[in-house]
Amino acid sequence: MSDLTIVYRTHQVWIKPGHQLFAYLEQACQNAKNLYNTTNFFIRQVFTSFGRNEPLQPLQQQVMNTLKTQLEA
Repeated sequence: MSDLTIVYRTHQVWIKPGHQLFAYLEQACQNAKNLYNTTNFFIRQVFTSFGRNEPLQPLQQQVMNTLKTQLEA
């Protein structure tokens, strides 16, 4: 049996503002960052919501309602 080692590598590419793809890639990176942050926010709200003996905070309630609506769809 072979021993597999997974290695993650990254590669950085610098694109100048004058490049034809600059605006597109800048927007794509911004969208990726926003998605990452939104996902982390939802995870934090759900994590802190479970196991509480007190009422949920307004943002926690909003996140739980959103998830319930989306999961039932």
